[in-house]
This record gives sequence, structure tokens and C-alpha cells, in this order.
Amino acid sequence: MNLTSKTPKIELLLHSHQILDLDETQHRMAIECKSGVIWVTHSNENQDYMLGAGKRYISKSKGRIVIEAIKEACLNIEEQ
Repeated sequence: MNLTSKTPKIELLLHSHQILDLDETQHRMAIECKSGVIWVTHSNENQDYMLGAGKRYISKSKGRIVIEAIKEACLNIEEQ
């Protein structure tokens, strides 16, 4: 999925098992799970993250981020 936004923050709804590939992001990203459960992996980090409602992940560096909705999820993605 190719996302283009004129604002630094976007809200998305992902269906169960839907994948969002933020291919080689140019900015550090903050990902907040508003509802549901998501799995987050970052190409430059050694661990993956499971986020439930109210939990947040902030990337430590630029790079590819892949997000999968374990069950339907609403999330915010914001450039840092």
C-alpha cells in the first residue's frame, strides 16, 4: 500500500490479517493502536512488537515497517 499524506499523522482501519507495508520510510514513525491488536516489525530492529489498544511503538530509526492487524484494528501513524 502506498500512502501519501499532506499531514504528519494519519488514522487507518485495518481488517483482520490485513498488512500495511511502509516501505523504507524516510522518517521515524510513531504507531499507536487505538483498538484491536497489531503486529509491528521494523527492518532495522531485532524484535517485533504486539500492540493492543492504547499501546504505542516509536521507531528508533528510518527503514521499512510492516504492520499486520491480528484482528480488526484502528491505528494512528505519525511522522516523528
